[in-house]
Amino acid sequence: MKSMKSAPERHADTSSGRSSSLASVIIRVPLAAVGAVLGLGWGSWWLDLGWLTGPNTLLYMSIVGLLIGYLVSGRISERWSHHLEGWLQRIGDLPPDVVLAGGTGATVALLITVLLNTVLAAVPGFTWYWSLLIAFLLVTASSWFFIENRRFVGLGRVLLPSASTSHRFGRDKVVDTSAIIDGRLVDVVEANFIDGRLLVPQFVLAELQRIADADDPLRRQRGRRGLEVLDRLVQQSSVPTEVVQDDPGSGAVDDRLIRLCLQRPADLVTTDFNLNRVAALQGVRVLNLHQLANAVKAAFLPGERLSLTVAKPGREAGQGLAYLEDGTMVVIEDAAELVGRTVEVQVTSSLQTNMGRMIFARPNGARGEGSESAREARAADA
Repeated sequence: MKSMKSAPERHADTSSGRSSSLASVIIRVPLAAVGAVLGLGWGSWWLDLGWLTGPNTLLYMSIVGLLIGYLVSGRISERWSHHLEGWLQRIGDLPPDVVLAGGTGATVALLITVLLNTVLAAVPGFTWYWSLLIAFLLVTASSWFFIENRRFVGLGRVLLPSASTSHRFGRDKVVDTSAIIDGRLVDVVEANFIDGRLLVPQFVLAELQRIADADDPLRRQRGRRGLEVLDRLVQQSSVPTEVVQDDPGSGAVDDRLIRLCLQRPADLVTTDFNLNRVAALQGVRVLNLHQLANAVKAAFLPGERLSLTVAKPGREAGQGLAYLEDGTMVVIEDAAELVGRTVEVQVTSSLQTNMGRMIFARPNGARGEGSESAREARAADA
């Protein structure tokens, strides 16, 4: 049975096909033009020698050289087009303000070079290669300066007035496999909490495909869920979602994600706690969906009253456990015998841990006994 490709895979295939054809054209057209020039030169030489005569001979020889150059360039294009394709992909992924800043820097440098050429033309020993060296150094330095300081120069705001309204440019976000499988990223994007572009590396898409094809039913279900989430991300219009071919080398997927974020540079979207810590230590800005979920949970002050259903006994004697709608655990004193019943409780305190927020409460009218801080510590350890 023929398998259907997901939207991200079709998007990747389409982008790859466009860049491959463009790379092939960039390679083959100049080689064909070189063939035409060589044909013209051979025709002129043979005419001078008297080997060829007749009207339009130079035109015919140019066409012959063009066709030969085009045919020969096919093998060269097959060998080198994928290298050029990688460069084109990287250039195409550059934000417009970076391109504008680099072009402005190069223009300023060339104008300065023209003035320096005029001044140094009378200096003995100043030749064309010194002029090229000065131009190269100035263009490199000026382009780098304008790109690094483009936010202060403000060229994008002046010359790209529609950038903020059409694409809401921000830093690119590289999406991890765990964030895709988690599924909450779509809701966060649709709620306009993320700007810039979402970038899905090809090796992350390949990992999702491997998970979706796994023999284990649970892994297969998670992989298919991830592909469905990617379909939704590609189809939504709030934030552009692209599959990129960048591959910063071999190694584990987590290491390649960190290297990719450092090379672009870009932020990392994940739910993996260990990847979060390792990436942050290496200077990558991390957007953790778990941390976002914990940050937007409702805060309850001591003394507030809640109506909760006791789900199960707690680890400590006499404790009962209940849960809020967002999954926050509530530890209720003297509620072990109230499992399955809905009770009115009063919040006594809350505790923030690495796993999330815990709320401590007691039934209305009950009096807490013992050290409340000790009970919180025991509950946190549990």
